Amino acid sequence: MSTNLDVQRFLNKLDKCFNRNDMRGARDCISFWENEARQTGDERALLTILNEAVGVYRRTQKKGKALNAMQEAIDLVEKLGLSDTLSGSTVYINAATTLSFLGEEEKSLALYDKAARCYISNEKTQTYEYATLLNNKAGALNSLKRYDEAEACWKEAVEILKAEGKHDGEIAISLIMLAHLTYDRDDTAIDATEALIDEAWDFLNSERLIKDGNYAYVLRKCAPSFDYFQRPIEAQALRDVAKEIYESNRQ
Repeated sequence: MSTNLDVQRFLNKLDKCFNRNDMRGARDCISFWENEARQTGDERALLTILNEAVGVYRRTQKKGKALNAMQEAIDLVEKLGLSDTLSGSTVYINAATTLSFLGEEEKSLALYDKAARCYISNEKTQTYEYATLLNNKAGALNSLKRYDEAEACWKEAVEILKAEGKHDGEIAISLIMLAHLTYDRDDTAIDATEALIDEAWDFLNSERLIKDGNYAYVLRKCAPSFDYFQRPIEAQALRDVAKEIYESNRQ
């Protein structure tokens, strides 16, 4: 007989690790709660834990563990009859992102499209989750040098998030990726590239942003691109603020 775990407690503990940039702690948290879910037979909790594990292992470059967690999560989605649900689609998006991370971009596109059909049929295409799908799909398309398709996805994601108004950091990441795409496609498109970087900078400094661990993660993710585009002062400023946030959260 299965016992339901307190999944929100798990997510809260994991968030605390992210806020401190404690990725070893995040892996330990996942290991502990994954073991609890297996012992109690709570498969829905296990699915949530595995889905979070995929992201953590991807973020810490644990490719084998990311692949194993991803495959088991997909199997659980099907076993629990969640294939055509929004919660199942969240797992598919995460899995697709992992496949792209592993260099399997073509395979990832099929999963992105499967998830997209669910969002479209449920009329949930103006949500943060759907924008995430578009952002990640754009990354796969960009890796395949399908620049025009990638550009369309990133631009649509930006418009959704601008209307939603709660994820200015993610808008900045999309704009940075559009800047890379614009320059990679045509290295003479300097003005268009610079305009995108300027807009990204404005969104990184938006007053609406909560200065938490996620914000620090966004800053660290964007900093190398500011270096790449010859803006070392801005890049260092992003790193310094991220470091400040993480150190403050460790106290």
